[in-house]
Amino acid sequence: MSGVSRKKTPEKGTVDRGIDLVEFSVVLVVKSNDPSIVNPDFLRYNAIVDANLPVQEPPITTLAFSQAIFKGGLAVKALPERMIFEQTGSPLAEEDIRCVETAKRYLEKAPQVSCNAVGINPKGIRESSGTAREKVSNALIEGGSWASFRAVVPEILLKAAYRYEDRMIALDISNARTQEEGGSEASVMMFQANIHRDIREVNQQQRVAKLSSILESWREDLADFHSLVDKFDSRRFRP
Repeated sequence: MSGVSRKKTPEKGTVDRGIDLVEFSVVLVVKSNDPSIVNPDFLRYNAIVDANLPVQEPPITTLAFSQAIFKGGLAVKALPERMIFEQTGSPLAEEDIRCVETAKRYLEKAPQVSCNAVGINPKGIRESSGTAREKVSNALIEGGSWASFRAVVPEILLKAAYRYEDRMIALDISNARTQEEGGSEASVMMFQANIHRDIREVNQQQRVAKLSSILESWREDLADFHSLVDKFDSRRFRP
């Protein structure tokens, strides 16, 4: 199990869909990336992030990996074959998500970077009692002789892949615990999705246009995530 810090009261703009969004990221699979140039000064000078946005912790800048974490939950991470634009919240309101625009501005300022694929990655949690988790487990493993071994019932972790013509949605479901304000803990189900698309266009201009179209449709991907997660609501399962 993993721990997640969370406020008890949802922030403004959070839609009550039965799940709290706690992280959202854009991952670009790229060629010829130079992690060493990614630092707070570079990001601010090129208007990729707000010039007045302070850093949360000391940045890391190396040839193999760089990281800049800003106050407010925004992080930019660079590897030779990955650019990661990540945002966290407790919970994260949809209208406050700005990591997508950060990714778009980075691509505008680094046109030499060739992107081969993009991933839209939401992570959310839903409060659940042990009984609720048991119902989910029963629905997933009904009839499986491996459902218990020597009188021990396993913790069930689900990984599902939905393959479409233009994208793949990979969904991971696991149990976790949240750290509430005041120090108390709550049991939750954690849902992590990777909505992956390959960029197949050969012409660079077409690739940029395709990538821009994908990034502009991130709200539709987030809505699909919520719709998919809703299907795993234990209230839908028979006792």
